[in-house]
Amino acid sequence: MDDTRRPVPHVRQPRVWLDRLAREFADLLLIVRSAESVLPDALAIAPKALAFKSPIKPRTAQTFVMRAAIFACLCMIAPRMALAQQEDVVTPVELFDPASGEGIRISPNFILYPEATVEVRYDDNLYNLDTNEIEDGFVLLRPALTLASDFGRHSVSLVGSAEFRRHFDITDEDSEQFDIEAATTLEFADGVDVDAYAGIGQKIEQRGTLGDVFFTDEPVSFIEKRGGLSIARTGGKLELSAGADIVNRDYQDVLVGGIETDLSIRDVTIRSARVRGDLGVREQTGIFVEVGGNQIDFDLATVPERDSSGFSVLVGVRHEVTALIEIEAGVGYIHQDFDDPAVDTVSDVNFRLGAVWTPKPEWRLTASATRFIDASRTLDSPAIKVTQFRIGAQRALGDRVLVGVDAGYAEESFRGLPRNDERIFVTGSTTLRVTDRIGLTASAGYREQDGGASGRDYNGFSAAVGVRAAW
Repeated sequence: MDDTRRPVPHVRQPRVWLDRLAREFADLLLIVRSAESVLPDALAIAPKALAFKSPIKPRTAQTFVMRAAIFACLCMIAPRMALAQQEDVVTPVELFDPASGEGIRISPNFILYPEATVEVRYDDNLYNLDTNEIEDGFVLLRPALTLASDFGRHSVSLVGSAEFRRHFDITDEDSEQFDIEAATTLEFADGVDVDAYAGIGQKIEQRGTLGDVFFTDEPVSFIEKRGGLSIARTGGKLELSAGADIVNRDYQDVLVGGIETDLSIRDVTIRSARVRGDLGVREQTGIFVEVGGNQIDFDLATVPERDSSGFSVLVGVRHEVTALIEIEAGVGYIHQDFDDPAVDTVSDVNFRLGAVWTPKPEWRLTASATRFIDASRTLDSPAIKVTQFRIGAQRALGDRVLVGVDAGYAEESFRGLPRNDERIFVTGSTTLRVTDRIGLTASAGYREQDGGASGRDYNGFSAAVGVRAAW
């Protein structure tokens, strides 16, 4: 479908969202003021906030951010009053880590950790198009709850989260995402640990990525079910581990040009397993060998077939250069065979990198690289070889301000097609710590994709301001 056929609202008022953006930002400032107050003051502010009269329109402007966020802030003030004592902090950077707060103990053995983020965002290319770009702003609310055990040994946890997006102009892009996951760790004698998890969630695929292979009237949504089990023996010179995971994606019907379209052709189950051995050669140094396998099975049989299976091998080293420098790097081989003989086998170099460097207490530098095989979302391709690189830096300015930058590159090579998407991004962010567990956030980012001969080219800019709390 050509870009020009993208559905747009019947009445276009491109700048209406600017007025709403100003009102939402004013609401965020009110939330911060209420969050800093003691509970009686906050309760006095809330009715006035919810009855806020907009100077732009004569009617009551009960915005989405006010309905959701002010309630969350009022709920968090009461438990936060018990968090007056300062936490032990190793470095200023770690002070800003998005970890949970002290939590709310609901029984002798379980603690509840709530958190919430509210943001107002702007995007100058909402659909990630190369022509006829459309801008819009939206409010994002992301609440989460973690229920964790407080046992002497073993542990269990239950994590629930959601994300709601409400756009100012193009309401067809409004979306909801939900996720819940349970996990447990059993600690046995001789350093043997068993980990298991299971989860289910409703997710959407980002515009312009490998899932957005045609222009839909609304975001593509799918249900993801996942689970895994692993066992590890640690503590000795030779450490061994093994694990297996399974992921199932079930795509929901979507509208294309007003016509309901069945996406069950994308439904897929991905199984993977791995075995790893680590040998310590020095106190801070070890070498490892990891062997993994995968199987991609599409739920609907097609001609030609799209199923595939493969394996990977990594040999590498993990080294703690100093207490402030940790590196794990490995290289090897990755291979994927396809049931369709017309699709060339993947035979390529495999690699993985993870590095954390804290040259000074107020600095943290990170780097990562990986390569893996994922299921394709298009009927013309059975799988995608994904290569990703990422670097980041954080700088703490005292104990109140944290600034950071994050940049990355991703390459998605579609097997059986000449399509090769290359995407880069860079994001800058800052966090102002208002109280121990409440922070103001701001960010801005740029993205660009080169779709080659048959993919999509685009670039875009986005910015956001918000409030984050964990207690």
